[in-house]
Amino acid sequence: MNILMYIRELLLNDPFIKSQVDERIHFYKVGENTDTSQPFITITPIDGEPSTFVSDKYLSETFFVQVDVETYKHQKSLDIANRIRNILWVNGFKQKGTEFDEPFEETKRYVLARKYLGIPKNKYYKGEPVE
Repeated sequence: MNILMYIRELLLNDPFIKSQVDERIHFYKVGENTDTSQPFITITPIDGEPSTFVSDKYLSETFFVQVDVETYKHQKSLDIANRIRNILWVNGFKQKGTEFDEPFEETKRYVLARKYLGIPKNKYYKGEPVE
């Protein structure tokens, strides 16, 4: 499973997130030519490993990801990050560890970074899509 695309899809399907960041969801880091004048999200995978074993096969994967929200207004960063937490919670991810919530002097943007651990809800069973 491509966890980056999975989380991106979850976020873009939410009307609030879509209205705030539109398509400005990046993987790993933001490119040099990216417009950073509007809010944006960066998703970075930290770890992924098989889980839920049956015999010699695994039925799921546990993923550990970091989601960063950057805006020029602290409250907007909080609102977006809290909505992301709710979306990921409903889809099997729990916030883990400490969060990073600080303004960056160089960019004058507020950065809120949270880490999530979880097993995404299954989208397939025996190769068939699950609704």
